[in-house]
Amino acid sequence: TPSFTSYSKQDFNENSQIRLAKFFSKLDAKGASLMLSNSNPRNTEPNDDFFDRHYGDYGYQIIEVTASRAINSNANARGAITELVIKNNK
Repeated sequence: TPSFTSYSKQDFNENSQIRLAKFFSKLDAKGASLMLSNSNPRNTEPNDDFFDRHYGDYGYQIIEVTASRAINSNANARGAITELVIKNNK
């Protein structure tokens, strides 16, 4: 499948991401040390600021890391991409 959101019966869409961000904040408020990762939407949409708005604006640290992809249906798209690691600095 070309999309990791297709691996379950339920779509993992923007509303799902917002629910995850709210859950992340709830756990942070309880004192948990948190880290999550996600594909960087700027790999395909350079102006996408979703993670900045839902994590960065709340003081969470967003780190871009390079990841290598050896499998892709398009051979020209294989190689390095960026992913996001989001932490709450606890």
